[in-house]
Amino acid sequence: MAEAIVEVDHDVCIVSGMCASLAPEIFDIDDDGLRLEVLQPSLTPELADKARNAEACCPVSAIKVTEKSP
Repeated sequence: MAEAIVEVDHDVCIVSGMCASLAPEIFDIDDDGLRLEVLQPSLTPELADKARNAEACCPVSAIKVTEKSP
């Protein structure tokens, strides 16, 4: 599977923490607990699977995983 990119729509994100608990290698919540940080926007195939799981579990659909163009 190709590499992927993950993005977060911060205007939609409610910082539920679901993604950070499912994929701590990719997502983290800032020290104030007010903003989601993407630690690795460019993903290997293994991390892309975790990011897609987080995308599917996001309660407000703020996460988007897209395949990188070759």
